[in-house]
This record gives sequence, C-alpha cells and structure tokens, in this order.
Amino acid sequence: MASYRDGAIVNEDAFFEPNYYDISNNLLTAQFDGRGNISRYSAINKWDFIGSFFNVMTLNGKPLDMYVSKKVTMIGRRQIIEIETEDALLAIKQYADSKTNAIFEEFYITAKKDLIFENVINFEQNIAKCKENASISSLFGTFVSHIHGQKRIEDKDDYLVIRNNTNKRFYFFDIAITKPAKPLGSNKMVYSHFGAKLTLIKGETKKLRIVISAGTAKDFSYFDVAKGYENFDAYADLADEYIAQLPCPKVCDTQFKKAYFNSLYNCAVSMYKERGNFKGFLAGIVYQSPMRTYFRDSYWTSLAVIKYRPELVRRQILTLSKGINKNGKCPSAVRYNFKNWWGDHFDSPSFFAIMLYDYVRTTKDETVLSEKWRGKTILDAAVKVVEKLAENVDETGLLYKSGEFNCRDWCDNVFRNGYCTYDEVLFARALFALGALNKDKPKIASSYMRRYNKVKTAINDILWDTNLGYYVNYKNDNITEDNLSIDTVIAVLFGIADQEKSLSMLKKMETLLESKNNNEQRAGDFGVLSVYPFYKDPKAVVHKSSYPYYYHNGGDWPYFSAIYAYAKLSMGMDYEYPLTRWFDYNIAERNFTPVEFFSPPHEKGSLLQAWSSTGAFVLSYPDGKFFDTEEVK
Repeated sequence: MASYRDGAIVNEDAFFEPNYYDISNNLLTAQFDGRGNISRYSAINKWDFIGSFFNVMTLNGKPLDMYVSKKVTMIGRRQIIEIETEDALLAIKQYADSKTNAIFEEFYITAKKDLIFENVINFEQNIAKCKENASISSLFGTFVSHIHGQKRIEDKDDYLVIRNNTNKRFYFFDIAITKPAKPLGSNKMVYSHFGAKLTLIKGETKKLRIVISAGTAKDFSYFDVAKGYENFDAYADLADEYIAQLPCPKVCDTQFKKAYFNSLYNCAVSMYKERGNFKGFLAGIVYQSPMRTYFRDSYWTSLAVIKYRPELVRRQILTLSKGINKNGKCPSAVRYNFKNWWGDHFDSPSFFAIMLYDYVRTTKDETVLSEKWRGKTILDAAVKVVEKLAENVDETGLLYKSGEFNCRDWCDNVFRNGYCTYDEVLFARALFALGALNKDKPKIASSYMRRYNKVKTAINDILWDTNLGYYVNYKNDNITEDNLSIDTVIAVLFGIADQEKSLSMLKKMETLLESKNNNEQRAGDFGVLSVYPFYKDPKAVVHKSSYPYYYHNGGDWPYFSAIYAYAKLSMGMDYEYPLTRWFDYNIAERNFTPVEFFSPPHEKGSLLQAWSSTGAFVLSYPDGKFFDTEEVK
C-alpha cells in the first residue's frame, strides 16, 4: 500500500514483495529492490555488473520472516527499509551520492532481546552483459586473469576490504564491510560470497556498513571502497543534502504533489551525465552503454529543469551541436564520442532549434548563440540543421517524408511517410524559433516568419479534418491515417491550432485517448492512449508497435500525457487526469520511478526514463503560458 510523506514515496507490504527503485548519478545506474539487495548496477558507458544479488539475514539463528511487514521509503537516490520483529528493530538504508561510483548500505539493528544478527551476501556477475559490451581484446584479458586470479583481502582496524580485481583494468565488486566479517567462499574469479555477524545485548543498537563499487581501475569509474568506508558519514550527508535541495514549486501543496514532483525532477537531473566534453541528459537507464543523448528526449527533459538548473540545458545544447553532421543532418542521438546514433531524423533538427530558442528566451542568456560550432556559431548550427531539413519541403511548404518505410522520428516503430502532423508542427515551431533568434536581422527574421506562416496555414488546410474535429496523424498519396495521435497536441502548445481547433481536439482527446472515458477500448482505466483508434494499416507498424495498446500503438507515454495535460491547462481545462493517472497506476504496479511507456496488456518500458519527468515542468509553470510567444515583425 503506497502513500506519500515528506516528499517521498512510501510503500508498506510484506518483506518478500520487491519494491524496485532505480537511482543514478554521474557515474552509475543502480536499482534497489526493497529487500536490501542491489538488483542492478552499471557503471556509465560500461555494462550491468550484477546477475543476481541476495541478502540472507538471520536473527538469533532464525531467517528473517519473508512475510514480516515492512515500510519502504524512496526519495532522491535513497531507499530505506524498516522492519520490526519480536527480536529487533531493523532499518536498511541504501543510497548513492551525486558523483561517486559506489553504493552505500547501512543496516541499523536495535535489539529487543539479546541478539546475534548475521547478514550473508552472495551475488553473481552478469557475464552475458560483459560479453556483449566489452571489446574482444579486453574480454580475453579479463578471462585470462580470472584463471590466475587477483582477488585479495585487506584487514583494516574496524572493517574488511575485499578486492576483486580481475586484471590491471577491471574490478568486479570491491567491497568494504564492518568487522567481524569474512569471505565465505570464492572461485578463481572473485569473492562473491561474504558475511558479517554482530552481537548485541538487549536495548543496544549497532550498525553494519557496506560500500560496494564495480568498474575499471584505470579510468573515471574507479572508486576505492576503503576511502568510501573511512568517509561513510560524509557520503551519507551528501545524499541527504541532495534530497534537501530538491526544489518545490508553490503549487505542490499536498504530500502527493511533493512526492510526484520530487520523483520526476530527480529522474531528470539523475540522467544528466558529464564525461569529458560530453555533457547532457541520457534518455534513461538502458541508454548508458554506449552513453548517448537524444535530441527529442533531451528537449522534453530540459523543460523539467530549465527553471532550476539552466546551466544543464546550456551544456546539453553544446553537446548536441557536436553531433550535427557538417552538412546539417541531425541523428536521433549523439554518442559520448560525438559519433552519430541513427542519423538523419525528421524531428531532431527542429528540436535543436526549439531548445536553443526556449533556453534563450527563458534565461535571457544570448551568449550561447555565439558559442563556436565548426568554425561558426551555435546559431549558425540551428540555421544549418533546419535548412537541411527544409530540403524535404514540397510546394505546399510542408515536409514530405519520402520512402514507404520512413520511421525516422520519435514514433520509430511506425512508418509514417508523407505529411505527418507531428513533424510539420515541430518544423513550423523551428522556423518561428529562427525568426525570433534572428530578431536583430530584420530581413532574415521576416523571411522565417513568412515561411512559418505558410507552414502553419498548410497544416490547417491539409491535415485538419473538420468532420473528425482534429488533425489526422499522417497522410500520403496512398493512405490517410486518421486516428487521433497524442503527438498532435503540440499544435495547441505551439499556436498552430487556433482556440476553436484547440478546444475541439482536446475534447476529442478526452473522449478517445483518456482511457477512463473511452468505453470502446478494453484495457480499463490506466491513463492516456498514445493513439486511438489503433493503426489500421498492418504494414505500418513493426516490433513493439505491432500490437494494439503497445508502444506507439496505444501505450501511455507519460511525457506526452504531461504535455497533453499542459495543453489542457493552457486552455483552462481540467488537466489532473493526464498529469497524474499514469503515476498513480504505476505506483500501484510497483513501478516506483518514472516509466518510459506502459499499458495493461503488455510489458512496460524502462524505468527512470528522463523525458517522463515532464510532469515536473507542468507543475513548475502552472500559469499554462510557457510556450506563449509573439511573432517578430
């Protein structure tokens, strides 16, 4: 049963029930499971180190009752588990700070009677991920060194250090643990089984501390667990300070809203990474190897933080610019080494120009425009990418996505060729942005505004369906996909739809996309469908979108649910359902960090998904006017 307290998510149930909670900082992603285990651990730009992880706790020789009640509190990069038995009060605190490649665990045991507390930990490496992500030469060296073994024990004053070096480069889980402790078994590769035992008299409280780190010894990911143990309290303070400094908009006047905002804002800033000159937002926990940042994901993510951490958005813009091809083509994403990840997308160029525009108009920092890009400036880069995109414009003024199997935008499991409302609206907004950014050059500004108005007119002439009361999804010479797509809601936000059209399409979205109101769909009340009716051309959908309710074919995408909520807010409509229903549903499903996409019939997407933080943006700008602008004459 979930509740909200002091900005945290609190869940109470039996000890055996998993409460998965994902965390991330600049160097790692990890997952706590609500039972004292680390169910996932990855060093950024490397791989998942853990295959499985188990805590086996005994009190006076009796295994902890798996059905004992527990309370799990989750906020920031910290999870706390509280349990009471007839023998003891037990609290397990797991956390990370903002920039250290280590997980810190602390067990607080208060004896209700004379007590022997024992905790035995065993884990296995995720060999499959090592094979998948390590280079052949490095992997070969790793396995050769496994045969010889380089693990060792260091006995300190009050703690033990277990080193699992596989060779001079790799180390798999170094551990520092409170004494008395010892390895309980090993193999040629690592010490993967160890434990500690504490003896307490009635009324006494003792602590068992553990520091765990995995990575590569010769690079940015290395952390000395002995240093972590020696400075344990300082790292705990850093984790607490991060939580204390989470912003809280005035509109967050309930425990639910505080926890909702904290969860989403934490998700956004946790996905911000710096690695050399790469400084930007990863899309989520499954996008860290190779580490990469997406144009579209980072745009929506930036909205959640721009009010509080604008410098992160500035760095994001500069990082994206380094991935732009010299001819102006924009990929889907930019890798840590600034190589392209799936090049030439139809929404990426527009998002780059729009992000630059939103940053400048929000922060008044125009210096970013003159930052260097390929011997020119960032403003030149924005012009270059939009003009390269504009090579796809036909006589209507709209982009024409040629190729029968063109899926190069956010909806990458659906072939939407021809005129696609989503891409056209973004293109229009990008033209508007370039007009505004060139305000000190009247002729250039005026030219962009004329082009913007032409595209705006064409969108309303060609893609608006009067009978349906909304913009069609896409159309070409062979088919008009006239289902209602959630991504067309940006026409309201970006001023492409007038008030009459805006109200019409938002009311249609209430009826067709808000699952509580759609009596035809059969998945129940779970949130906002991304499209309805489902795609009618079976050749247009592939992979996860092949099935109704899945992925782009009707799944709920929390970032678009929030953007839809903001559109309703901007028009004075009730927006609570699309803003919060996805969150309520997922908490009930034990998804305690923002999810990528979901629906009842199908497997959910990844957790701690950066752009699913967009609801924090909605609460940060409650007047509904963030996107309001005036045309440059």
